[in-house]
Order: sequence, then C-alpha cells, then structure tokens
Amino acid sequence: MATLVNQSEICNSFVQKSSYLLFLENIGKSVSDMVIAFDKDYIIHYINNKAAKMLNYKEEELIGFHISEIFPKTQQDSVPMLQQQAMENQQVHDWRTCLSVKGKKQLPVSVSFSLLIQEDDEAGFVMIAKDDSQLVQATDALKQKNAELETLIYKISHDLKGPLASVNGLFQLYDMPNNSDEMKSNYITLIRKSTKKLEEKLLGLLELGLSKRENIEFEAIPVREKIDEIIKEFESFPGRDEVLFHITATEGLTIDTEEKLFHSVMQNLIENSIKYRKSNTDDAVTKISVRKYKDGIKVKVKDNGLGMDRDLQKRVFDMFYRGHSHTEGSGLGMFIVKTHVEKLGGEIGVKSSPQLGTEFWVYLPEQKSIDTKIRKLMVR
Repeated sequence: MATLVNQSEICNSFVQKSSYLLFLENIGKSVSDMVIAFDKDYIIHYINNKAAKMLNYKEEELIGFHISEIFPKTQQDSVPMLQQQAMENQQVHDWRTCLSVKGKKQLPVSVSFSLLIQEDDEAGFVMIAKDDSQLVQATDALKQKNAELETLIYKISHDLKGPLASVNGLFQLYDMPNNSDEMKSNYITLIRKSTKKLEEKLLGLLELGLSKRENIEFEAIPVREKIDEIIKEFESFPGRDEVLFHITATEGLTIDTEEKLFHSVMQNLIENSIKYRKSNTDDAVTKISVRKYKDGIKVKVKDNGLGMDRDLQKRVFDMFYRGHSHTEGSGLGMFIVKTHVEKLGGEIGVKSSPQLGTEFWVYLPEQKSIDTKIRKLMVR
C-alpha cells in the first residue's frame, strides 16, 4: 500500500494511459487486497482479479462501471466526498464500509483512497479494499461472549442470593429465645440443605471454569477404562445401586482430547442418568456406547428414566435450568457439558420422551483433526 500512496515523485512517469494501466496491473497482481482504479468522473478503468472474485464479477464486467455502483445505496453519496478528500490530502485511510456483491450479501471492507495521478484536468484514483469478513465475525463473536458473560454474572448473583438469604434467615430463627432442641435441630437441617445448594453451585462454577482456560493439554484417553473409572466414582452416590450399567466400547479405543474436560462431560451425563431414573422401578438401566465416528468418536448415554418433553429438551442446555424439581442440583450440569464439548470442537444433542428415557449423544473429534481445520483456516 505504501508504494501506491507516495506517488508524487513518480506520477509523471504514468501520464500515458498504457503505462498507467501496466503499473496498476503489476500492483494488482502483487497485493492480496482488492485494487480498483477510477477516473475523476468515477468510471472504473482497472480492477484486479482479487476484487472481481470477491465481488462475484469477471474483471471485464466492471470496466466502465461508475464506482459508486459497487457500494451500498446508503454509502454512495460518500464517494465524491472521499474522492475530494483524496485530492486534498493525498489519501483516505481505512474507511469502514461494505461493497455490494453480485447475487450475495454485502462484503464488509476497510477502504483506502489515493490520488494516483494528476495531469492538467485529468486525475486518476486508486481504491484498495481489505476484506474484513473475519474481523466482523470475530467482533460479533466477542460481542456474543460479552453478552454471555453479563448473563452469567447476573444469573450467578441471582442464583446464589437465594441460598445465602435462606442461611441468614435460618440463623436468625435459630438464635431466637425459647427455641426447643427439636426446633434448633430442624433449623440446622435446613441450614445444611441451603449450604449444600451453595456448595453445588460453586463447584459447578469452578467446573465451568475449565472451559474458560486458554491453554488446555491434550492426551490419548483410553475410553472404556475412563468410563469404568468414572462409574466407580458413583459407588456411594444416592440411587447408584438401583441402576444397571451396560457399556459397549471397543477395547483399546482411544481419543486424543483433554482429560479433565472429557471426564467432566462423562461424569455429568452418567450422574444425570442416575438422578433422573424412575425411582418406582427395579429395572433402571443406562446404556453407554462408544464408537469411531468421522475423525473422532461418538458417545451415547441412554437411560430408561423419567425422560423429557419437547419444551424441556429445548432448555436442557440452558444455564441454571432444572427440569425436574424433585432432584437436588445446581442447574449447571448440562450447560457445563455443552460448554466443554464445544471447547473440544465437538457437538452434542439429545433425544427423549416422557417416561421412556433420555439419550444424550456427544461427538468429539481427535485433536489432530482440529489442528488440521485450524491450519486450513489460517491458509485462507
């Protein structure tokens, strides 16, 4: 770009049209941005291949166009002003706008205008446009993350306020005069329940923090052995002895992933299958299957428990949402699972019917396949 903007000492070398166009062609081929040249009447005389492709035209189609035609209608009146500014100040830097793409959506760009040549009553201008699509996407993603963070802070403060207020109120009741030992014992029981709720929510938030780490370490995880290990951790969990687990996974199957995130995903899915079993039956079963899928693995955790209706399924991954009020929990479990799965580059889904059970499926790609995708994006 610097070669184009400092033209005062070489303008006279390009007075002849043929030399002028040859110069532009050389520049247009050597830069990775869009290059468009136009005259004082705003007529396009040159466009490089990059610009033509980005605007979905052939190069020759745009020759003779009025340059304002490639701008949205709301921006067309700005072109004369920018041209005048280019004549007075030699250059306009990084004007954020959009260009009209034939048959498609508008393309966000950063535009620079330069006075390339001026001789008598003639003037030539060059416009360099940088594709800002990825910048816009990154900005939108950042805005979304900021909105999610604000929501998280609000929901955390709101959700922790209840148990805290409950504990404070119960302590005041406990300290009242003339309380019997039985009443005091009852207050202590209620205080324990409230502090338990606080503990569950805080532990959930700490677990959620795993997904917020920038640097995570990947290793080969033996899937069947890991699932067996997690199930053993539930030996003393309420209701565990009522559930029969069936595991189908190829011996020796591994996945290159982050161990703590994988452990958290499977732990939450297994815990849910126990918590939401049918308590009035003696045939509660959870089936866990793992198989190679695409460039990774697909895990299914299917139970024959309480199940969910369609409305509950739509909200099952929402933060602090608890679909069954009769069970204890922070309401963060499935939100954490979804967050971890996405952190690992995977996908998650659910199928369920009331009283017929629930099936969660998780697809996790191998880390090397994620690296390949990242490299492809960088090449683009």
